[in-house]
Amino acid sequence: MIRIKWVLLFFLFPLLIFSQVTTPFVSYDYESDATYVKALKSLKKKPQQQSTTIIKSIAELSYTYKDWDTATEYYERLLFKAPQAENYFRVAVAAARKSLEVSRFFSVPYIIKARKSVLEAHKLQPKRTVFLSLLIQLYAEIPSHFGGSIDFAEKKANELTDINPLEGAMMQAYVFEAKNNSMASKSKYTEVFRSLKEKFTDSEQWNSTLGRDTIFDLGRVSAQYQMEPEMGIAFLDHYLKDFGFKDNYPLEWAYYYRSKIYLYKRDFKKAKASIEKAMEINPDFEEGLEFLNTIALE
Repeated sequence: MIRIKWVLLFFLFPLLIFSQVTTPFVSYDYESDATYVKALKSLKKKPQQQSTTIIKSIAELSYTYKDWDTATEYYERLLFKAPQAENYFRVAVAAARKSLEVSRFFSVPYIIKARKSVLEAHKLQPKRTVFLSLLIQLYAEIPSHFGGSIDFAEKKANELTDINPLEGAMMQAYVFEAKNNSMASKSKYTEVFRSLKEKFTDSEQWNSTLGRDTIFDLGRVSAQYQMEPEMGIAFLDHYLKDFGFKDNYPLEWAYYYRSKIYLYKRDFKKAKASIEKAMEINPDFEEGLEFLNTIALE
């Protein structure tokens, strides 16, 4: 899905994938970051009651450093002064990301807040694709007794297709994954890769157009569904090359998916080298260790 190149795109629930492996998000120990702690403390000392600017600065700072509780609190404060779609969206993102960092029992209030907030953002700007994409993911993943609805997600994915066919196809594939319909999902992803090949003549073009999350996810799709290996490697190579603080998916997982593509190509040497790199980054990477052992048996 083509997404805006923007720190706001800390999209929520990890994508479901064919092997039932779940790609986590990058976590950040913001409490140990002296720069963040100092900046936050300084901003909080300033008078906030009448200052929308200060509240917004705290919200944006904490959001950037993945301090989701603070971000949620201050974007909600900002909503009292500026009930804009953008601010509802950021509450949704922060709350949903926080829901992934706590136990299932404690995640419930965050999940509900995320769903309601993104729905408000969508109501205010119904054709904004970034809001629609998040809405679809949340409604596809959240259990029905907390307000989720796979049928609603599917309906909105179809709406997104009318606005942006490529993004819509990605979200339709996502919904099929959530429904455990791997054949339909793979068919949609095939459409996506075909469209990309028709639209872009070389990798530099799509690298400069697609968002970082999208680039990673297309590499993941290539690995998981064993399709378009050259494109998949190119996507992941680009993600690895330019990996930075604002990226959402861990570096070791990019190496992991690249290794899977190389194994699919029967290039055992590169597959082994790539998964070993992943294990160097995170020695406790269970999926990586399991895959490394698989390669050793080849």
